[in-house]
Amino acid sequence: MTSLATRTVRGAAVTLVGQWLRFAVQLASIVVLARLLLPADYGLVSMVTAVAGVAMFLSDFGLSTASIQARTLDQFQRSNLFWLNAALGTLLALGVLALAAPLAALYGHPEVERVTQVLAGTYLLNALGAQFRAHAVRAMRFRALAAVDVISQVAAFGVALGLALSGAGYWALVGQMVTLSVVTLVAVVVAARWWPGLPNRRGDVRAMLGIGASWMGTQVVTYASTNVDSIIIGSVAGAGPLGVYDRAYQIFRMPLLQIAAPMTRVAMPVLSRLNGTDRFEPYVRRAQTLLSSVLGGAFLVAAGAAEPLMAIVLGPGWGESSTIFRVLAIGGAFQAIAYVYSWVFLARGRTGLQLRCTLVARAAMIGLMLLGIAWGVIGVAWAVTAGLALSWAIMTFWAMPRLDVAVTPLLLAAFRPLLVFVAALGAMLAVEPLVTEMAAAARLGVLLGVAVVVVALAVALVRPVRADALEILHTVRRVRRGDGATTP
Repeated sequence: MTSLATRTVRGAAVTLVGQWLRFAVQLASIVVLARLLLPADYGLVSMVTAVAGVAMFLSDFGLSTASIQARTLDQFQRSNLFWLNAALGTLLALGVLALAAPLAALYGHPEVERVTQVLAGTYLLNALGAQFRAHAVRAMRFRALAAVDVISQVAAFGVALGLALSGAGYWALVGQMVTLSVVTLVAVVVAARWWPGLPNRRGDVRAMLGIGASWMGTQVVTYASTNVDSIIIGSVAGAGPLGVYDRAYQIFRMPLLQIAAPMTRVAMPVLSRLNGTDRFEPYVRRAQTLLSSVLGGAFLVAAGAAEPLMAIVLGPGWGESSTIFRVLAIGGAFQAIAYVYSWVFLARGRTGLQLRCTLVARAAMIGLMLLGIAWGVIGVAWAVTAGLALSWAIMTFWAMPRLDVAVTPLLLAAFRPLLVFVAALGAMLAVEPLVTEMAAAARLGVLLGVAVVVVALAVALVRPVRADALEILHTVRRVRRGDGATTP
């Protein structure tokens, strides 16, 4: 087990370094392109991805996740999964092409048709790369995967920047997405060190199809519900307001993509091996503490600093983006503490239960969005936050007991650190009116300083909070040393 723990900790270190580099490139892309493009440019592209983007999950069919979760996987099974992904990707690319004209008619923007036609091919490219990435994850080639993510983001940003400077408008964003898909596919093929054979009856993948279908259903429902807001805003308010909302929403999602999603690469192979042992729940609780402290805390601090943060990142001309971001970031805290549940569902092989929970929660979220649009873009943002809170409650109090996971320890692991950051958010909101005359960078510095003081006082004065902080610090030190003597 020591070898597995060592590889896990080192994998976490490499993954986090890679993700921070990827984050730096993404942030630079947002900051630069927001000053070269108009909100309406983002709105036009978002109109397409809000609907057609669901093809990304359909083309994968959850098969990459199922292959990572499988205890054993031979060459015949890997090859069959690749060809299934390829076939699905081809069908869905053709389906997206067929959607081009109807989407343009739905939004009343003829430009949408051509954008949809160009982006259709990216869904096939993503499908082709799914099993190569899954193979690299199973082999724990985290260094190579981190390089894939960084290289593809740099290349995509370079293309987008060149197009934006040449006055291409929304085509800069389209070029960025196409480049990202092409470079990612080439790089992940190199990273996998594997090549599929021809389809073979010896590769039985029926069990993985069941797991993959349920996982895919969950992802599709989640994606659809989190993009209904774009469809509603785009069809009711138009491209401009949608572009403002889209930028706030994409920046809101960055902490989740930066921290939680990459951690899944490292955590899932380990949890699959620990499932059925007495080490499973302690691992889950420690992961919950880490996600709550790092990711949940990041969302709440970002909510407190929303106004100067968005002014620095997006610059002038982005209207209500800071208010939208603040509302969404509060919901992000609930999303952060619910994220570990997806690992439990997968490790236990209970993706069907996850799908049922998601259907209920996301249906409620969509209903709230339809009501919220009466109050404009801000009303939709509050609907998203309420839906995320409801989803967390359903997963916690209904699903976890059915997976034989004790709820009370999870709640303590989640809310003890989170309450500290709630106090920090309150202090930041209290100080905010006092610094309105300062420059944006100065306001951000003051507000972040307030958050640091509140967190430091909590660590110094509250023993359980101090214990959580020491545990996280211990984990970070082990990651830096690459010491896997004990598993987190």
